[in-house]
Amino acid sequence: MKYLLLAFALLLYNIANTQILKVDKEDIDSDSVNYWMGSVNLDFNVNNRSTTATEEVIFRGLVAHGDLVYLSKNNAYILINTLNYFKSTGGPLISTGYAHLRINFSRRKKLSYEIFSQIQYDDGRRMPYRFLTGGGLRLNIKQKEKLKLHAGVGVMIESERWKSLENDSPDIEKNILKNSSYLSGQFILNEHVNFDLIGYFQGGHDTGSDLFRSRLSADAILNVKVTKRLAFVTNFAIQYEDRPIIPINNLVYSLTNGLKWNF
Repeated sequence: MKYLLLAFALLLYNIANTQILKVDKEDIDSDSVNYWMGSVNLDFNVNNRSTTATEEVIFRGLVAHGDLVYLSKNNAYILINTLNYFKSTGGPLISTGYAHLRINFSRRKKLSYEIFSQIQYDDGRRMPYRFLTGGGLRLNIKQKEKLKLHAGVGVMIESERWKSLENDSPDIEKNILKNSSYLSGQFILNEHVNFDLIGYFQGGHDTGSDLFRSRLSADAILNVKVTKRLAFVTNFAIQYEDRPIIPINNLVYSLTNGLKWNF
């Protein structure tokens, strides 16, 4: 319970100063101007796995999301925050999180441009710091009542720090210029259910190691409205890195269920 309260407090702190946007994205493409909107999302999971009749393993996981958007006449200012906490019996508390700021200029045009920055950490994968910033073009492929498709292509500078698996070795630092491309879609199934999908490709040449490193990631969200402001959300996220900086799993994924409050 204390982890739930801690993460919720941190989430509210981020929003007060506040990869997939969880507010209703059809509003971002609308003609409305000069207004704020946002959402708060909490996913909490508890399960137990007993290896023997006398040994019980309990897993607790909390994922908290907070999105905040401001729409001006021509631009969209978007802030996305995520915090994750995981704990199993006998294991350490593991946390991950990121804050992502994106500005979409000339948002209602078929071809617009955007800039973005992100700061991130991942204790479980021994990455205490990642910062990236960049920009690119965004194409509105289709804007229909029940189907919206977008694509983006750009460049970014990514700075990372990783802890070596050998305790007496110094941290590994990387600064890599990368391509950053994405394809996203929103599918309105009916007035109560919508499905969001976004896929990213990021890759660039690591001059220090003289090799190309690439990353594929995807998020899929099923959103079921309970009331005008409350919704049930299922989120599946997956990421693959072909050449990790340190020898860790190439593939990571997560599946969470929770509630979202729009404001």
